[in-house]
Amino acid sequence: PRKSRAVNRVQAQGRQGKKKARVGGDPRIIPHWITPSSLLKFETVAPARDAEQSRGEHDTRHPPTHGRTHKKTPKPAASTAVSSTLTMKFATAAAILAASLAGASAFAPSPAGWAHRRGSEVATKHAPRRKQPLRMSTVSDPSTTGQSIGSSTGFGPTLSTARAWDAVNGSAELASKAAARTYMANFEGDTAAHIIYSKLLEHGVEVVNGYSGGAILPLLDQFHTAHPRHGEDKRIRWITNSNESSAGHVAEGIAKSSTEPDGKLAAGIVVATSGPGATNLVTPITDAMCDGVPMIVLCGQAATTAPQDAFQSCPAVDIMRPVTKWSYQIRSAAEVPFAMDYAFYVARNGRPGPVFIDLPKDLQIQQLTPELIDGFLDGLGTYTRDVEYNLDHDREFVRLIPDTTAIHLGRVEEGLSFQVDAKGELAHIESGHDAYHLDHHSTDTIYGGVDHERIYEQDGERKMGKLGDMTEGGVMDEMVKTIKNARRPFIIAGQGCNDSSEELMELAEALQVPVATTLHALGTFDERHPLATNMLGMHGHATPNYLIQDSDLLICIGSRFDDRITGRPSDFIPAARQAAKEGRGGIIHVDIRFSENAKQVRPDYFVHTTGKKFLTAVNSAIRASPPKLGRTKEWIERKHQLEREYPIKINRYQPETYEIEDENGNKKTVTRSKMCTQGVIAEMNRQLCETGAIDDAIFSTGVGIHQMAAAQLITWTRPRQMLSSGSLGTMGVSLGYCMGSKLANPTKMCISVDGDGSFNMTFTELKTIGEEKIPVKLMILDNESQMMVEYWQRLFHDERYIAVRNKSPEYTTLASAFGIKSLYCESEEELPEMMRQFLFEYDDEPVLFHVRIERTPCLPMVAPGQPLDNMILVDEDFEVDMSAAPS
Repeated sequence: PRKSRAVNRVQAQGRQGKKKARVGGDPRIIPHWITPSSLLKFETVAPARDAEQSRGEHDTRHPPTHGRTHKKTPKPAASTAVSSTLTMKFATAAAILAASLAGASAFAPSPAGWAHRRGSEVATKHAPRRKQPLRMSTVSDPSTTGQSIGSSTGFGPTLSTARAWDAVNGSAELASKAAARTYMANFEGDTAAHIIYSKLLEHGVEVVNGYSGGAILPLLDQFHTAHPRHGEDKRIRWITNSNESSAGHVAEGIAKSSTEPDGKLAAGIVVATSGPGATNLVTPITDAMCDGVPMIVLCGQAATTAPQDAFQSCPAVDIMRPVTKWSYQIRSAAEVPFAMDYAFYVARNGRPGPVFIDLPKDLQIQQLTPELIDGFLDGLGTYTRDVEYNLDHDREFVRLIPDTTAIHLGRVEEGLSFQVDAKGELAHIESGHDAYHLDHHSTDTIYGGVDHERIYEQDGERKMGKLGDMTEGGVMDEMVKTIKNARRPFIIAGQGCNDSSEELMELAEALQVPVATTLHALGTFDERHPLATNMLGMHGHATPNYLIQDSDLLICIGSRFDDRITGRPSDFIPAARQAAKEGRGGIIHVDIRFSENAKQVRPDYFVHTTGKKFLTAVNSAIRASPPKLGRTKEWIERKHQLEREYPIKINRYQPETYEIEDENGNKKTVTRSKMCTQGVIAEMNRQLCETGAIDDAIFSTGVGIHQMAAAQLITWTRPRQMLSSGSLGTMGVSLGYCMGSKLANPTKMCISVDGDGSFNMTFTELKTIGEEKIPVKLMILDNESQMMVEYWQRLFHDERYIAVRNKSPEYTTLASAFGIKSLYCESEEELPEMMRQFLFEYDDEPVLFHVRIERTPCLPMVAPGQPLDNMILVDEDFEVDMSAAPS
């Protein structure tokens, strides 16, 4: 990371110290090994200047208070030009513009230091409007950071250095502002609401869900098919939901089940009004944050001129900040282009998540005029190394980065750097190495194991190396040899593998290693493959739970070691820990977020990269030097033995005889067998597999017994087939997830497997399904109970059941009220035919399938506070640790 002149000055005075960056409010040491390898270099010769003037400029510790009234920097005369040569290693419009300005004025020294440059002006005409996509991307070359010129040229803290700093920084600021002006000119004359809609189109949005309200009307009007903006242009489909919370879940379903050409998840979009419209979205926003779902929420707000505590106003930004990646209120129409591109980038990159943007009603209709652009650019502040100053100006969304051609977007401690590239697009540059930056772009580096408290520390003895560097004796070489020599290896494939199922299959087959998946990774490893062990964890299969505890090497790819897959942490993977001590195995953790390093489980190797990059690099090394054949033969035999001994059991009920009356009043005797959750899901899975429809099916669930039974018993064959609420455990999401998946994947069969308790929370969305004629398949497993909680009350509270029984409505009648077809089944004998109709006879219209079932638990289950291999396998009475609270 570059040093500011303030740091150089302190060191020149003998006050040497460690470089630190603020990480989450705490100072953390910046690791030297992740410093970019090459810099933007300026070689500048500056004319002599008054020493006192230079000293005064550079001794300014705190930039002055920034207002909106500024003196314009006079254009220097040609005689004061600085002769310069420019060496640069990046191709961006800002840098190109800086090069084109070199000469008469571009590199002339400014009369004010960088700390005072907020009022400088770019002398250029407004660029013509260009209606072209302005997508955001990431510049892969880390040298695009535009780092400190003084450090790159070897200058010391001398007066000539100070003048060089002034000259270069002045040109960089001009270039940054000129590029920003060109970028903003694309939207000159448009209102903020118009710009937002345009940005949604540019980012490929096809469907937006939401609900109306007074404070969001200007933006809502943009979606009307008769709006004059549209003409023959493509329009975004607007869907009105029954409430804002359901709109959020539909947006999650869209995001969870769809990918863009870049391989990343698409962002779901929600539009709602202020006050209760925003607060109703807290649950889906938190759900998206917990499960890594990209979502952008646009909510209205009372006008900036409204009195305090105006109607339907609330501190939405503050409410959303803890549960979003970025929460911000627009302060000017000039910010909107930057804010929308930044929102899409933050939501979709790093670990995806939700973004919240608050839109005061008066600013939605504010027009982006040349004067507003000028005022915005003249008022741009700076992102400095002065932490106190930055925090005092934390509300400033767009800031210039001194001595570079980059701009800083976002909050001080949670922001990223960008430039406008040669295409006029806003491009992310990998300019920082604090915790926030490291969670948004991977360093593709392998680190030796340390405790979580020390992951940001600089330690010369700590092992580290670049992913893919197979130098003999290097960290990559050492890690690959450990993988190849392990006799009982085991892979956990998490959500980070969803874009790399082929690479995962190649590695598993080459190593002959069993693979388990987490809830959000179901299908990333085809469960029809003989190396598949299926889902592990609290309600996972017994086989992976036993195997992982006996493994000598655990490779965890794209999973964060959630408590649901570790059981009691102190007893997790004892054999692998012992193997690490003996130098014959251990733990390899691969994650895109640097902050996940050793957070739950301390690894022996932490690989800061994506699952796809890791698998590609290791596969390449394995192909070059394959492992010894047969070393895992006994291990695979053990896997098959466990699968035979511990299958998922399904309760079967004895047939019962009944006497019933037919439609004509004639009595007859029939035989009927009751059903359980597992039996119904197994029958659905059988028919889908036998017909070959399983590969083109997407499933959603609520939260409860039906959720875990679906995870256990459906044969998962494709990534992102399973849409479920994992970390937050949100009941009621299945209906919205299913709707979203169908909207994003119209050719897929989208099936909601729901329980009555979850379905009762959000069945008002039947209204939306009926209105929009969304052809989803809704199966409700009805036992009039919240069975998962009821089972815990049986185990931990002496069968004192409270708040767990439901009085369910006639769901077929409910469906009919909204014009939706329905089916009903209450016996095992009728199930095959009714299931066939449900799955295959209603392709072009929605259908609801009401199935009556008995109350049964979901087993296996790891009891709270127990090791992963201490499972409840049979539904019978036994003693539990009463001090371990279930959750």
